[in-house]
Amino acid sequence: MALTTPKEFDSPYLTDNATPETKSLPSMGVAAVLVLLHLSPETGELAVTLTTRSKKLSSHPGDTALPGGRVDPTDPDVVFAALREANEEIDLPIEDLSQYGYLGTSHPFLSRNLLIVYPVLYIYLNSAETLFEKLKANEDEVSEIFHISLKDILDSLAAQNSPKLTHSSRDLKWIHGTPYRYHSFTNPDLLPTPLTGLTADIMISVVSLAYNMASEGWFSLIEAPDQKDWCTLIQWMVNGEAGSDGDLHSIVYKPTKLSVH
Repeated sequence: MALTTPKEFDSPYLTDNATPETKSLPSMGVAAVLVLLHLSPETGELAVTLTTRSKKLSSHPGDTALPGGRVDPTDPDVVFAALREANEEIDLPIEDLSQYGYLGTSHPFLSRNLLIVYPVLYIYLNSAETLFEKLKANEDEVSEIFHISLKDILDSLAAQNSPKLTHSSRDLKWIHGTPYRYHSFTNPDLLPTPLTGLTADIMISVVSLAYNMASEGWFSLIEAPDQKDWCTLIQWMVNGEAGSDGDLHSIVYKPTKLSVH
């Protein structure tokens, strides 16, 4: 299966129009993550940079994650926030952005602890080896930096041959008891900890764009029957409906813990 070139990442879900200024964001928690793509030196396939969150952190310690974090009130937009967080967590050089190609900002996702999360997509334009040499984990936030192929995620979902990643999923009840498919990818040799939940959702979305996966059969793999779209879930959360009867997935915090302003 041929890879999509960066120019073909055009999508109604991946546009500059999805990059709001912080002043337009809602008052509850908003975060941005960096989906940093590069060509794998081994295979020439698109790969992504992931991290293992430090066990020192109070939130999701030890989880596999994308570099990123909460949007600060001083951040002009979510793109800036994603780059700033990546610089803080993995020492990503951001003084010269000409070495990266900006692909766009995705539609927002919702985490189970009720953060609105914007994935910001970039591709590293130079040799991946030069990127790897530059990255260094901030041990207070990140215990490990590693890279996985998008095709490994795709093959795992499609269960082709002997995938490098083992995929599993289960359907849970989320806001108003509506179904949500929780994905997990595992391989102790490639992933220090499983790739699950929100990060898995974002990576599946990126794989869908990269390989132009839009068939009905594909969506039946990645979504539960009658699963609500992300915009609906976010609107329910904004309306204070998360944690209602039947919601077995949300981690509901007090409003003061959601505020970023």
